[in-house]
Amino acid sequence: MASDAGSVRYTIAVDTGGTFTDLVLADDRSILGLHKAPTTPGELFSGIHEALGGAAAGRGLALEELLARTAIFVYSTTHSTNAILQGKVARTAFLTTRGHPDILLYKEGGKAQVHNWAMPFPKPYVPRSLTFEVTERVLSDGGVAIPLDEDEVRRTARRLAELGVEAVGVCLLWSVVNPEHELRVGRILEELLPGVEVSLGHRVNRVIREYRRASATVIDASLKPLMRRHLQDIDTRLRALGFRGEPLMVTHVSGGVLRLRQMMERPLQTIDSGPALAPVAGIVFDRAEPLTDNRDLLVVDTGGTSFDASLVISGRIAYTREKWFGPRWAGHMTGLPAVDTRSIGAGGGSIAYVDAGGLLHVGPESAGAQPGPVAYGRGGMRPTVTDAALVLGYIDPDDFLGGRMRLDLAAARSAVEAQLARPLRMTAEEAAESVLVVASEAMRGLLTDLTVAQGRDARECLMVAGGGAAGLNIAYIAREAGVRRVLLPKLAAGLSAAGGLYSDIMALFPRGCHTVTSSFDFEAVNAALAEIDRDIDDFFAEIPEGQALQRLRSFGCEARYEQEMWEIDVSIGERPSFDGEAALARLRADFDARHLDLFATQQPEAPIEVITWRGEARIVRPKPALAAEGAGGDDTGTSGAVAEPSAWRDAFFGGKALRTPVYRGSALHPSQRIDGPAIISETTTTVVLIPGSSVLVRPSHYLLDIGDEPAVA
Repeated sequence: MASDAGSVRYTIAVDTGGTFTDLVLADDRSILGLHKAPTTPGELFSGIHEALGGAAAGRGLALEELLARTAIFVYSTTHSTNAILQGKVARTAFLTTRGHPDILLYKEGGKAQVHNWAMPFPKPYVPRSLTFEVTERVLSDGGVAIPLDEDEVRRTARRLAELGVEAVGVCLLWSVVNPEHELRVGRILEELLPGVEVSLGHRVNRVIREYRRASATVIDASLKPLMRRHLQDIDTRLRALGFRGEPLMVTHVSGGVLRLRQMMERPLQTIDSGPALAPVAGIVFDRAEPLTDNRDLLVVDTGGTSFDASLVISGRIAYTREKWFGPRWAGHMTGLPAVDTRSIGAGGGSIAYVDAGGLLHVGPESAGAQPGPVAYGRGGMRPTVTDAALVLGYIDPDDFLGGRMRLDLAAARSAVEAQLARPLRMTAEEAAESVLVVASEAMRGLLTDLTVAQGRDARECLMVAGGGAAGLNIAYIAREAGVRRVLLPKLAAGLSAAGGLYSDIMALFPRGCHTVTSSFDFEAVNAALAEIDRDIDDFFAEIPEGQALQRLRSFGCEARYEQEMWEIDVSIGERPSFDGEAALARLRADFDARHLDLFATQQPEAPIEVITWRGEARIVRPKPALAAEGAGGDDTGTSGAVAEPSAWRDAFFGGKALRTPVYRGSALHPSQRIDGPAIISETTTTVVLIPGSSVLVRPSHYLLDIGDEPAVA
């Protein structure tokens, strides 16, 4: 390809997953392409560098020229998540109010086996040996009952130095109301422990619930040294290669991005940030489809190591504060308002095996990027979902990743036969199809749990399917879940990276301020909202006014009927203030409607407790189109023009080998219709149409009609 005109400016979004690093390239008009490279554990920049090289070559540019003409670089990383899983975080101490050292141990009091009194409490994030009590006491009204013992804090700081502590999380009782003591402790630690990172609870997560704030604080502190080094290293190496654009943008768990310096101060936000981008992209692709009018989307992302699912309800991404990092009750919680994603260990690299009782299992263990599936030829010895799809004829071994990577069909078949088919007394094809059935059922179960928890029926949702492995079994999953239509982007293998292109600079600002509508504290609530408003002003002030970017603010609260267990989100407008009963009546009505929408029940006139008030600051960034102008052809037509297959091969469906047409995605045109069984081969993904299903081709995606399961002959 000839070199682009020198005036073209690029935006790059990168998502480093457990198996592949995905890079989506766009100019100021449209998305130009997706480029993938294997993720190298322990050296994440290698995957980024290789993907950048592919993107540059695809535009006929030298790597240095591509980066020199890149204005914005958006980066999503699993580095913080992996560090916690592997215990490679900083040596962290926890300082809390005297008498409350067990906050991190008891957590929120629950456990998986409620009546098993012999079950020990899981280990706290910070051990007791690094937990220190501080003599002080602030009351719930902000008054000081016991002054801060500063000499004790200094003695503690000296002890922390002796223990080689690298980070400190400080979370004192009721610092959300009066942070005076917490701020003073922070200043003393910074004075006596230079170079040690300090996180303060009221800054990290300003909510009332003590465990969530304490947990968020120590996790944030433990990540600061690691993430400062990592993010600075990525930025330094990009700029050494020629990047001269705006400060590096880093994605966060609420589905937005922050600038490099802002994110280095908030590393907690990077945990699980990759899956949070999928629903952002899902909304964009849904808006590009003229034949669907669903307000509810079920967004799924099937990668190499996991299957992630999230919901868009009435056009809004669903958020939660109930997100556990690890098993519920036994793991750790940040309590941040995060995109509500659910995950299971079921992806293209998930390992299939037969247990001692003769039962087939798929996942959660994954072959990852190294060694990967058996077919990759990198030393993997155990069959995976990808190996099974290869045996079934769904994947062309000579055309994986556009031919850049050849797969070893014979090795995959041998592994499936030896480790699955023989123990199950099946043929290799029957065993391979069973692998996809088991994996699909686990995914279907996750979708049912997610939709029921949010008061939604999967049968009324449009499914948006992303991830490199999504197309292999998404039709099976949708049919079992009762979903009628699936939108599968041509960029499915980089759905989260594409979400990075469409995410805005955004931050959330919570304030814990408890009140009840039956005795509403107008003064305290308005004071809390005014503080949030000032925080938003300060946030906007950090971003230069150089570009004509739209700056939006919105407010909400987390509320519940009095004595209910958990809260729900309620929007309360752009610049709220509660100046009388009329404003309070609107809050009641909005809450009742939201409760009815989620749970199909409401209690009009019942008292409502508000636990937390929240503001959102959003700077709307320019967005590229999904496809180049003029590439769409008849984007709204349904003419059903017949597509010509590029090849035919045997593929197995329902235990039978069927002569199946294979289509190259690059040769298809908008409005063409393809009936299953069929296989569509894209450069970075494969779409499998099961018998009874069909697909309508669009410029940026495929619209699958799942149809009914055909009758057995």
